[in-house]
Amino acid sequence: MRWYRELSITAQIICKALAVLYLVLLAIGLVVTFFLYPFEKPLPFAVGLLAGTVLSVLKVVLLEKSLVKSMDMDGKIATNYSNVQMVARYFLTIIVLFLAAFFRNVIGLFGTVAGILALQPAAYIAAWRIRKLQLDKPSPSGE
Repeated sequence: MRWYRELSITAQIICKALAVLYLVLLAIGLVVTFFLYPFEKPLPFAVGLLAGTVLSVLKVVLLEKSLVKSMDMDGKIATNYSNVQMVARYFLTIIVLFLAAFFRNVIGLFGTVAGILALQPAAYIAAWRIRKLQLDKPSPSGE
């Protein structure tokens, strides 16, 4: 858990939002797979959702680490480093999607995609939460 404590507040909030979204998507997804979309089994869906969510958390951590490291670099080198890191994160996403497609009896593709796409709502939740934390701070004058 040391890696978590080393993250910025924003990245920590995104990771927490991803954990909450995992539980929400798991509940919704199990209802959908049981009753509305019987083509995917519940266990592969849950494993796929876990794989997609873990990938999203990993992408947040890798993004933060690459941003922190690129801040210490010169302009062109930092740009090249950031571009390589972005391509690496996309490549990691492609690998996880291929694994989900190849092992579809174990890792549900629908759940994997849902876990990967959960990163966007988690970022919006984090932005909303950070804005709320800044608005809730008491004023320095004590009013």
